[in-house]
Amino acid sequence: MIERTEASARPAEPAPASALPVALPELDALLPTAKARLARRLVLEGKRPEPADFAARALALSKPEAARLAAWEETALTTRVAERVPSDDGSARLVVKLRDGELIETVAMPVGAVCVSTQVGCAVACRFCASGMNGLKRNLAAAEIVEQVIHARRERRIDRVVYMGMGEPSHNLANVLEAVALLKSSAGIGPARQTFSTVGSAKAFAGLSAARVKPCLALSLHSADDAIRRELLPNAAPEPVAELVAGAARYAALQKKPIVFEWTLLAGVNDRDEDVAQLAALLKGVRGYVNFIRWNPVAGMPFTPTSFERAVELREQVKAHGILATIRASTGRDVDAACGQLRRRSTISTLATPPRTSSTATGSDGK
Repeated sequence: MIERTEASARPAEPAPASALPVALPELDALLPTAKARLARRLVLEGKRPEPADFAARALALSKPEAARLAAWEETALTTRVAERVPSDDGSARLVVKLRDGELIETVAMPVGAVCVSTQVGCAVACRFCASGMNGLKRNLAAAEIVEQVIHARRERRIDRVVYMGMGEPSHNLANVLEAVALLKSSAGIGPARQTFSTVGSAKAFAGLSAARVKPCLALSLHSADDAIRRELLPNAAPEPVAELVAGAARYAALQKKPIVFEWTLLAGVNDRDEDVAQLAALLKGVRGYVNFIRWNPVAGMPFTPTSFERAVELREQVKAHGILATIRASTGRDVDAACGQLRRRSTISTLATPPRTSSTATGSDGK
């Protein structure tokens, strides 16, 4: 067992539910309180509210209320699913189009979890990830993050959220933490079932520690060697990995959940016996576990995935040091749809397709 790290600070008192924001606040101006609450719950469950839903709960809608609700539903969400790509592993990868035309990715997984994006693109530019290949476009608003959960719930039952999609959540901290609070207050997904994945920084851990609703933490480690990690994550915060792990442990003691240490396996780069030895020394006495991720190849990147057999060996070596370890397969491997790949492919496809012009302007038949 890994020892629990003691925190020097006292845990913050949780905010009362009434102090938290609610999603889709415009419903309160359209319907009486009880009906607005039910409509909000149904939408956040991935359903489209029908008059029968209200009648079944002795909250029948009047004709004007039904008309207002129906009109609101037409434009309620600021995002829409532009493409759905099912995978053999049971996941459904969604290309979500934002109101300004930008594209992001959301993954509804068969284990009841959804992986959401927090930015359009990413500034960290991890050498092995497609999300940052075209840089950072913008942050997502809290509503755009929450709506990804709605889209995923229209695919399947979802009761967990992982902030592991496109973007670095700590670079959009205020909006991500607002989404965490909204999902708790309005979607029934508490912070213990939300995981904030970050490359880490002292600033990020301070912001998380001050949050009213504190999600679980996953630290994108990928190497225990500072030089190798800087090469893999060129734009990550400059703090040494030992300081990042210590900061993560202090936050986890406040949140009272173990840390997930994410490690994307790259053959010959971070899957050697010496990498395990460094990792074991780094995590000694820290409450958490290692999540090895088999890399999903991205065209043009100079890496090779670690074999499954070697991944199993690494997991067993880590466990021999008394540290829990698991192997997570990257979803969407069969459809070339690891994080950032679908959005990049869709963007390239859009750019490669010339805009359709009218027959008046071109003299063509418009076909």
